[in-house]
Amino acid sequence: MPSNSTQAARLLTYAGILPFAIGLAGQVFAPTAAPWQQWTAAYGAVITAFIAGIHWAVHLFFGERAPINLLLSSNVLALAAWGALLLPAGPGPFRLLILVFLALVLIDRRLRKAELIPEWFYRLRLQASAAVSLCLLGMAVAVM
Repeated sequence: MPSNSTQAARLLTYAGILPFAIGLAGQVFAPTAAPWQQWTAAYGAVITAFIAGIHWAVHLFFGERAPINLLLSSNVLALAAWGALLLPAGPGPFRLLILVFLALVLIDRRLRKAELIPEWFYRLRLQASAAVSLCLLGMAVAVM
């Protein structure tokens, strides 16, 4: 991938963490100012579906070399994230989203070992997933 595309991917990924941090900050400092829980959970579901879509694309181009069935895992995880939106308000949706992000990054680890995604992208996903999971954990604690 050209350097400017790699830089753009990094910038967009790090910018994508901001809504999680904003949702957490809003929940902690102004809990009645906006529906922070719903907003953050919905954004989390969208982002997990986006990552699942990346896995779908990897399957389309490299499915025969993939260590797992990416069509199945991407659909199951996207649906699990959607399921988080159906849970009652409280820590449950955030706990489920953390599990989905963890599962997605574990799949990325396997894809990296199979050399289906580049090292820089795996590191980026690992860093972003860690930051997002910390924000989601903070939300789970804040809404208890």
